Order: sequence, then structure tokens, then C-alpha cells
Amino acid sequence: MLKPVMPAVPPLNQAQILTELTPELQAVLQQIYIFPSLDSTNTWLLEQPNTCFSVCLAEEQTAGRGRRGRTWQSPNSGNIYFSLRWCFQAVPANYGCLGLVVGVAVAEALAAYGLQGQMLKWPNDIYYQGQKLGGILLQTAQPLQQVVIGIGLNTGMQRASITSIDQAWCDLSEILQESIDRNRLIAAILKALIPALQAFPHFNMFEFQQQWQRWDWLADQAVRIDTGKEVLQGRACGLDEQGQLQVALADGSRRAFSSADVSVRQLS
Repeated sequence: MLKPVMPAVPPLNQAQILTELTPELQAVLQQIYIFPSLDSTNTWLLEQPNTCFSVCLAEEQTAGRGRRGRTWQSPNSGNIYFSLRWCFQAVPANYGCLGLVVGVAVAEALAAYGLQGQMLKWPNDIYYQGQKLGGILLQTAQPLQQVVIGIGLNTGMQRASITSIDQAWCDLSEILQESIDRNRLIAAILKALIPALQAFPHFNMFEFQQQWQRWDWLADQAVRIDTGKEVLQGRACGLDEQGQLQVALADGSRRAFSSADVSVRQLS
């Protein structure tokens, strides 16, 4: 049986996004820039002066970036390529946890849109049933208290046109079996993300650890840790007080990792 053809995806639209926001949130945003094509929404915001509290969106990216210099596949097919430049008054004390906070905001936004079952894979990936739905990339701007937050979500990815992704992935339109209203979803992200960023200078790690547990896909799973210098195996044990991933190793010791490639492994 042929699958029903999804209707054409409506274009990104600033007015429609703003309509979904409260006047208070609208007042925070300086500008929403929308482009048919960019090399990278993060790069564009990093290169522009005076773009604090601005959002950049593109229908496609020709040089989208993921963690550790990887390429983020960014075809023109109805996905979300989103960047926000945020400017703190000073470098936050818990800056290393910011990406985790952004992840929780995105998970909450997806819940507000109607998705259930999404999880977060430390440090910055959004997963659904073991497959990657989206990712987050933070890049420090100048001066150092400014950051560009990039969010990529598969909301209209066409499987037939993608052959170079080397991991299991999924798409929100397939999960929900409907065309995604990207403008409404982007507004949902802003409604969750802006308050989280406003509150971040008063970040409380103990309270956040409780939040993270709700979305933690790695919790109590057997994992393989690749630091680039060594490969280890153990069981994930949540976050420590610095937002690092705690892993109980086979020898009974416990280590915390601030940066690593983590994969879930099957128990033999």
C-alpha cells in the first residue's frame, strides 16, 4: 500500500512565529532572519555584528555543522535549521551546563507540540526510540558572554535523498504522521528556550539534575565511551555536579566525562 503523500511544507514565516509568542517574549527578540539558503545559521549569526537576541533560520544549509566538526545534513526538505544569539551580562558560572539546559528546553518544546517519548542523549542530541531526531551545537561568540545556540531538527527529511548519514535517524513528520507546522514548533522552542536562558545565571545544579533524569536516554544503559584517546565501557549513571556524564566502569570505579562520543552497546 502506498503511503499518503504529505502536503507541501509551508515556508518559514516571521509573522506566524511571532503570533505564537507572548508580547513579553516578542519584546526580547531583536530580529528573526529567514534565508532560503545559508552555509550555516550559526556561522551567519557569529559573523554579523549587533545580532544579540536575534534568531536566524534557513530552509537549507550548505555547510551545516555538528559536534566535533562533523557535517550536519541540511537539505531543503522542510527541516528546522535554527540559531539564536544570546548575550549574557557576564560569562555564566555554569557555562558548561548550558547545552544540557538547551536540550531540556527543546525536549519540552516537542512535548508542547504533541510529541511523546523523546529523550536526550548526553550531551546534546535529541532521540526518539533510539534514533536521532535532532542535535544542538553551541558556539561562543565575541565577547565571551555571548553564545550562538544552533538547533537542528528533522521535521521533513526525505529518506530517499539521504544516503550519507552514518547513524540511525528519524523524522518528526514520520513519527506524527503529519506535515509539521515549523513556525508553530519554532515558536514552541522559543517559548521554552528564552525563559531557560533568562534563568540560567541563577542555575541550580541539584534542581537541574532532577529535570535531566526525566529525559535521560543513557540512564543505566551499557555504554561505550570514546574520548579520542581511549575507549572504555561501562554503565551510564547520570550527571555529576558539573554536568559531566558519570559512568560506572567494569572494574568498579566511576569516572566522569566532560566530552566524549558515547554509544549504547548491547549486553553480551
